[in-house]
Amino acid sequence: MVATWNPAAASGYYLRQSDYYLGGQEPAGIWYAPAEDFGLADGASVDRDEFERLFLGHDENGSSLLSKAGRRLDRTPAFDVTLSAPRSVSLAWAFADPATRALIEDAQAKAARVTLGLLEREAAFARRGRNGAIIEHVALSAACFQHGESRPAAHADERIFADPNLHTHCVVLNMATRTDGSVGALHSKILRDWKMAAGATYHAALAAELQAIGFGIDRIGRNGIFELRGVGDDAIRYFSARRNEIEAELGLAGTTSAEAAALAAAVTRATRNAKNGGSASAREETWREVAVGIGLDGQQFTQGLFVHGNTLTSEQAELLLQEKMAALPRDLTEHESVIDRRELLGSVAASLVGTGLAAERADAEVERLLADGAVVELGKDALGLPRYSTPEMIAIEREIVRLAADLATRAWHPADQSALFDESNRLTLNAEQKEAALAATGSSAIVIVEGAPGSGKTTMLAPIVAAHSATGLRVVGAATAWRVANALRDELGIESRATASWMERLKQGRPFLDRSSVLVVDEAGLLSSREMHALLTEVHRTDAKLILVGDRRQLQAIGAGPGLDLVTRAINANRIDTIVRQREEWAREAVMAFGRGDAESALAAFADRGQLIQTETNAAALDRIVALRREHMAAAAQDQFLIIARTNAQVAIISRAIRNDLREAGQISGPDAAIRTATPSGHETQIDLAAGDRIRFLARSDRLGVVNGTTGTVTKITDAEHEAGGRTALTIEATVEGRRICFTPDDLADEKGRARLGWAYATTVYGSQGMTVDRAVVLLDPAFDRHAIHVASSRARDATTLIMDRSAIDMRLAADRPLDRQDDPLDSSEEERRKWLAERLSRAQAKASTFDTFLPNRAHSAVERRPHLDTAFVRSGVVLEHGS
Repeated sequence: MVATWNPAAASGYYLRQSDYYLGGQEPAGIWYAPAEDFGLADGASVDRDEFERLFLGHDENGSSLLSKAGRRLDRTPAFDVTLSAPRSVSLAWAFADPATRALIEDAQAKAARVTLGLLEREAAFARRGRNGAIIEHVALSAACFQHGESRPAAHADERIFADPNLHTHCVVLNMATRTDGSVGALHSKILRDWKMAAGATYHAALAAELQAIGFGIDRIGRNGIFELRGVGDDAIRYFSARRNEIEAELGLAGTTSAEAAALAAAVTRATRNAKNGGSASAREETWREVAVGIGLDGQQFTQGLFVHGNTLTSEQAELLLQEKMAALPRDLTEHESVIDRRELLGSVAASLVGTGLAAERADAEVERLLADGAVVELGKDALGLPRYSTPEMIAIEREIVRLAADLATRAWHPADQSALFDESNRLTLNAEQKEAALAATGSSAIVIVEGAPGSGKTTMLAPIVAAHSATGLRVVGAATAWRVANALRDELGIESRATASWMERLKQGRPFLDRSSVLVVDEAGLLSSREMHALLTEVHRTDAKLILVGDRRQLQAIGAGPGLDLVTRAINANRIDTIVRQREEWAREAVMAFGRGDAESALAAFADRGQLIQTETNAAALDRIVALRREHMAAAAQDQFLIIARTNAQVAIISRAIRNDLREAGQISGPDAAIRTATPSGHETQIDLAAGDRIRFLARSDRLGVVNGTTGTVTKITDAEHEAGGRTALTIEATVEGRRICFTPDDLADEKGRARLGWAYATTVYGSQGMTVDRAVVLLDPAFDRHAIHVASSRARDATTLIMDRSAIDMRLAADRPLDRQDDPLDSSEEERRKWLAERLSRAQAKASTFDTFLPNRAHSAVERRPHLDTAFVRSGVVLEHGS
């Protein structure tokens, strides 16, 4: 689902907008107005004059309906919530006979109405009172317009036409009647925040209606998006030319249309062609004609889909839903400890897709989860809306604090202070490093050392290891990434493994700690609550010692909860803030400025030295990155050079561009071998490899002697050009750290047969944490936050170049303009862009924990309803529990 919220425009614009919604070949709009505010009749056809009048906020006499505070000339008149059917549904609609087409349109209309019902129940609020202090629930009024095509776009066969695109514009009036009878504007932030939940509800409602007609549902994905069974991916791709254009433009910007609807809308406006002015019959004739060209029978296409209808009985549907509901609490807290109501309802709605059950079941299923104690309300957010978690996460996060507090009171073996001082002096540690090392070798069984990026935390560990080893203690290391764990091994001379590897050993009944062990965890800020709990539990059980080294100001955990932050609720951290990595003082100060949220001064420092480069387009940014790499390799190939982007998609785009450059230079040779792979985040993709390619292994292989993050160079690829056991006999030879290895994609395959392998020309910000190089180039995008820029800007000793695509920022700025100015030239000043970007880069988005919002009495109730949870203890009225 795409939803856009736009500012108001000059009055002349509304007539043109009305023509867009009301004119042409599309059916008449229908009012959604259950409360029948402003004299509207629910379900009535939209009258042009009435629509324009209410769009302006006027009554029948031309007077403003709004209170004085809402009569601003720049007010937002309405919000356009656009609900777009999956492309396979649009194709079924486009090629259907009149009767079937009417059924599909009815399904779309019903789904839109269910979606608006959700927004009205959950997200329709207005402010009143002094400074808008009172927030009250109101009713929604919306004009719903069905459209059936996208903008014309070039297709794979170079034909240009508008694809079938069944969608509904729900134009929600930005006014509602309040309890005191006055009319006020909607609380737009709440409405906007419910976008994803509304999308999931729409998918659930549409899927159920289509299944009732007789269609089958498959390929259910994120947020409940689905496709019709029997419609092939090739047909979907061909008839998605406009969407492909937009997604390609968004790729280097580091987002997708689903993740950033506002930017997608801006890209759409900036790149769109005029809509077709022909008749409905003419466009349908075009669709049928091109369908034949790609092997589709437009006459029989839709009818043929009914043989793929779902065959679930009502009992099977209920059983499937309950299986999904049982797994939902864990799924909800995979990445966050605390969830909002919109996330809970949206996830339940998405779970309904494919069952054939009505989307309205979502409310009842949410109440059942709460009644059963599978999900617990923790408290309210700043707007008074509920926040939730699960008994498991509540127990884990409270147990973390309890375990840390208990470890802090345990007396532990004293380290050899003379060895500590000798090694500290040999390495010329600064005062902060020495103080942290002294604290880490004290008598406490748990210590935290936090430090800014490049402050020498790893160097500080050497005296700590020496001091403990001198007294006969065994020091072992751990880190989230194998690359960082191996660096601990090599630099400190200790046994070190990825944290997940240590945990797997425990599951196999192979303990790795005892009362004489010191566990050093690097990059501890990346530990989720579950990971931190597992480590603390084992350290506590074995009477070992734990030294956590990291920084809460850098990247956050991918999993749920801020593990390191929770430990600091029990003990204080020792900090090292003096940066030693960057050779120039201004660079050190800029890194610190990014870390404290002063991105404006940091960006200015980079700009003053020519190290903040603004390009005209995404393509120009890509060209500049490739050119900088080429120049560096020609001048100082021996220096370490790193390219950093935020997303795996950006990294892939950059890598392809670098490969093309290397091919032209003759540094990559021979035919490309296409390999089906998975990205670090698990998404399927494809990479091409040839002799000379730089590769990165994304999985551990003891036979090959590689771990996740190991890099190498392809020297030869052999394709036997035959099938062996159903798989292509492709062999890759490469050099890795001076060794020659030979492997097949199957040697690195995941459970879906995708090789865990990628190019090594660029890395994500997460992949870069813990790295130190000589020079770095960072592709900035508006989704960077304080944590990401703090890490990305601090990897290089000598120079970091920040590259920003000004067109992406201009489009974001354009989205905030009045509607009638959004197609104006994108002419923001450099100062406007930098200020806007600085605001984005200054945002701190630390992980929330159940400690941040908690109602103790609700936790007690949860424990009573969940007998398998034992109450461990109660501190300050807060239940701390663990699974028995």
